[in-house]
Amino acid sequence: MIPIVDRSRIEALAPIWRMPFRPFFWGAAAWSLLVLLAWQAQLSGWALPGLRGGITWHAHEMLFGFAAAVVVGFLGTAMQTWTGIPSPHGRQLQLLVGLWLLARIGYLFAAIPLWLPLGAETGFFLLAAVLLGRRVMVARQWRNAFVLPALLALAGLALYHWLVPARQGHAALLTLLLMTGLILVIGGRVIPFFTARRFHLAQRDKLAAVEYGTHGVLVALLLAFAFGLPDMLLALLAFILGALQLVRALRWHPGAIWREPLVWSLHISYWFVILGLFLLACWWSGIAPAWRSGAVHALAVGGIGGLILAMISRVSLGHTGRLLAVPPLMPLAFAALSFSALARVFWAPAPAGFLAAVAAWVVGYGLFLVYYTPVLFRARPDGHPG
Repeated sequence: MIPIVDRSRIEALAPIWRMPFRPFFWGAAAWSLLVLLAWQAQLSGWALPGLRGGITWHAHEMLFGFAAAVVVGFLGTAMQTWTGIPSPHGRQLQLLVGLWLLARIGYLFAAIPLWLPLGAETGFFLLAAVLLGRRVMVARQWRNAFVLPALLALAGLALYHWLVPARQGHAALLTLLLMTGLILVIGGRVIPFFTARRFHLAQRDKLAAVEYGTHGVLVALLLAFAFGLPDMLLALLAFILGALQLVRALRWHPGAIWREPLVWSLHISYWFVILGLFLLACWWSGIAPAWRSGAVHALAVGGIGGLILAMISRVSLGHTGRLLAVPPLMPLAFAALSFSALARVFWAPAPAGFLAAVAAWVVGYGLFLVYYTPVLFRARPDGHPG
């Protein structure tokens, strides 16, 4: 049996370098604020000399700078629980964070040649794939082998997004669908488990048809969109996938969740994913051709942004040995993310809608940084490593 940690080595490290969730959760939250404020400044007509900017930069940084950092931080941390092998820490973790940060700085400033951040970002995903994939293979945890193709796909999509200008919209939406797929896989595991455990409820047996259907339709949708198959097929797949998630969510005791912010925040985010899938179906089918932006942001802001805030708030408490009780204003943070999504889906493109969506996101992730910076940068209060 491989020991989970070498305690003396872990304790010799500054707390921020002991587990992947620590630097990546903090860095992703802080970076999202900078990206959205810079984007809002551009939309408002304020000159930002020297910055790369533009819709391509905004989309890329929210997907690859923000969401992907949390994916690597979460998977890197969960891998220790799943495999019993220590998560990347110390120098390995510093190298991962360094590559991620170098890519962010390189994309931000227009004077920096594009090859530098592209190389750093590709290296970030490939190194993460090697570090995490090796742990899966050593432990023979084939159920978790999805992390390897997912990280390799993100490396390829990062290159595709910048190097094929005529297909940047396609690359961004394909990446968004991949991120949504990760939510369906991970959320399908943790949301019913967290809900049942918190309220002492029996966790309902999973319906095999729904679970296998979810995974099969998800893969089919990703491949169909990647290879440019007809929109009506995409619409049908998105509708079926949304309907399967509706069945899933209704089986997760949704009526019992409202007393616990760490639970209702997860459920609401998952409902935004369902909304986004149905809106995609409406857009692709031609029923509501104007709903493309609404569909994208239901998935991106309400689904990915909301679920990330809920998950990092919970994981940061649990993995630092604290009680699973959110700080006083964190329910407001979760509600702000939901409002941000609603404003971006139903109020924007009115200028006030954009501003409201950005302001609500800043409130949500700003509160996270206020409350969780000490949690992430300090050692566990119980004296355990990690």
